[in-house]
Amino acid sequence: MADYSIKSIRQDFKNKGIFYTPEKLSKFMRNLLPAEVDEIYDPTCGAGNLLSVFDDEVKKYGQDINSEQVEFAKTRLKNFEGVAGDTLKLPAFKGKKFNYIIANYPFSIKWEPFADERFEKCPVLPPPSKADYAFILHIIHYLSDSGKAAVMGFPGILYRGGREQKIRKWIVDQNYIEKIIHIPGNKFTDTAISTIVIVFNKNKTNSDIVFVDDENGLERTVKITEIQENNYCLSVQNYVQKEEIKEKINPLELMKETRNIFYNHLKKELEFEKAVCLLNNWNFYEFVDELQIILNQYKQGKEVNKNDKETNGRRKDKKDS
Repeated sequence: MADYSIKSIRQDFKNKGIFYTPEKLSKFMRNLLPAEVDEIYDPTCGAGNLLSVFDDEVKKYGQDINSEQVEFAKTRLKNFEGVAGDTLKLPAFKGKKFNYIIANYPFSIKWEPFADERFEKCPVLPPPSKADYAFILHIIHYLSDSGKAAVMGFPGILYRGGREQKIRKWIVDQNYIEKIIHIPGNKFTDTAISTIVIVFNKNKTNSDIVFVDDENGLERTVKITEIQENNYCLSVQNYVQKEEIKEKINPLELMKETRNIFYNHLKKELEFEKAVCLLNNWNFYEFVDELQIILNQYKQGKEVNKNDKETNGRRKDKKDS
């Protein structure tokens, strides 16, 4: 008998290139947008999981390359307008701008770069081997001048070089990024790897970017100048780091430990010196007497004179004996 468990269905989706967004993750991303949303667009909607967390009265728009998934989304979503087709090659809803966009596009898939109105303002096209920024530029283009978007992505887009670094710089300089969130692996069902969510906002009131480490519950607002100094690297770990708990040091215990190391080192040196003296038929105990003189000087509070003629003379006599 076939196994129709949720787990097996999701695995079958993955095998067919269909990516499932779990409900908890959908709600997490939905909460990054305002409570009052009149319409929402998902450029890679699949079966509509991200759109399903919005109220029935919210107008929903979506496109996906898998026609079966779009048809399924039409049966489960109210107030939904879905289009089947390749979002990058044949984008739907041309000429329309959206106040709110939500997306979990397929990470780092290949694409065939070409120039159109969505990419023309950017200094370079995304590389053929990775379409991440093609989806992101598509989303930015479709956002209204006061629009806001919550977009999930692979962490590599925050620090990879080449064309992606140039695109990242352009996006930051346009002041489109409001917040970047690091999400640890396994926080949500079916999300084994670490991911990130970028909140885009075309109507920011400042140039700061908020970095959030969701794994450790840390957050920091970073000035644009610091990001520029870091060559436009946007990795959350670069700006938000967990403070290490400093070990309390007991000075007395540290002193005892340090002295024990010194004692052991001194014993080894003495054993070595003794072996050398025996080998060369020298008087080892005269060397010990020399050390005792130095120790006595310290014991009496006198400064040890390294050029002490008496000590040097004894050392010379020992070698000549």
